[in-house]
Amino acid sequence: MKKLSSITLVLTMILTMCACGAKKDEGGSGSVNSEAVSSETASSEAVSSEANDEAASNETVSNEATDEAISKDEANADSEQTEASSEEGKIYKDGVLTMLNMTEDEMDKYRQTWKYVEHQLGREGYTKRNVEPFTGKREIIYYDTLDSMLMALNAGDIDEMMIYNKTGQYLCATNDNLQLAYTIDLEKERNTFANLVLSGLMSNDFAFLMMEGNETLRDEFSNAINDMKDDGTLDKLISEQIDTLINRSEVKPVTMPTIDSADTIKVAVTGALPPMDYVAADGTPAGFNTAVLAEISQRIGKNIELVVVDSIGRATALSSGTVDAVFWTRTNEMASKSKEVSDDERSSKIPEVESKMSDEEVEAFHNVRELFNFSEYSTVDMPEGTICTVPYYSDTIVLVMKK
Repeated sequence: MKKLSSITLVLTMILTMCACGAKKDEGGSGSVNSEAVSSETASSEAVSSEANDEAASNETVSNEATDEAISKDEANADSEQTEASSEEGKIYKDGVLTMLNMTEDEMDKYRQTWKYVEHQLGREGYTKRNVEPFTGKREIIYYDTLDSMLMALNAGDIDEMMIYNKTGQYLCATNDNLQLAYTIDLEKERNTFANLVLSGLMSNDFAFLMMEGNETLRDEFSNAINDMKDDGTLDKLISEQIDTLINRSEVKPVTMPTIDSADTIKVAVTGALPPMDYVAADGTPAGFNTAVLAEISQRIGKNIELVVVDSIGRATALSSGTVDAVFWTRTNEMASKSKEVSDDERSSKIPEVESKMSDEEVEAFHNVRELFNFSEYSTVDMPEGTICTVPYYSDTIVLVMKK
């Protein structure tokens, strides 16, 4: 009986211990779960913290990239602005064969008128730009000979040469390093604005220059020139002697006629405007100038002797009596006709002319008139005391530059 009681007591103690152990385990399990939750929370917080740090880092990188992009844009803008300012501040130099009755400052005003008409001519398809136009200020520099102006262009002393279309084509055909800044569509039918610009403002007519008091000889030359226009002789000579040279073909030799017992007229040629006024490498005048003079000689019944002078020496050769006439002076028939009428009459015709223009053309026309007195354009290459014949040739001014 005592033995049974002892066993019962032991079993009771064991069960009690198990129960206590179970409670201990249950309590311990709660602690682990709490720690696990706490650990999970801490882990989440750590992940969240890392995510925040990464986001902050990414934001910093993004901000730095944005700042860098802004900095680059600002730098590019500053660079472009600097280039634009540099372009606007730069002075571009244009070479021109010396005008005998127009200063460089007056020529500069004339050159400024081009900025109002060039763009409009391009928009309307009359001209086509081969290079981008210069946007800075310009300075006109006179040169006494074509050779000296070409040397200045090749040396970089000037940026462009203002020269005539046929001469420009000839120079570009014979010099691989030269190009026309723009080309003119000579076949396109001209409206009122284009005619005023291309046949007026940006054009010159060429005539013989003589001294006052020599009107009889002037009239003889003019009558012969008009006859040559009427019978097609001038057009034929232009084709044979000017277009031929541009195409690099050989110039047809021209023999000056000799008329027995006839007076001899001395005429100055320069070779400064090939192929119109052309002097061969050996110093012999050839081509269009000699062809025209040979024809005139026959028509007026007088001998003509050619005297080679520099273009700047034309006036001196004439006034000194060394020659009786100069082969070319630059004039303008449209300006000459404008000069023949009074200011009031000229002003009264302007509304009619402008009625045939677009608003943009009228604005350009106004700007030109404010800068330059076109009616004086007919005498820019005619010194005081000189007269000229009717024109025998016309050409439009272009710009020649290095490639």
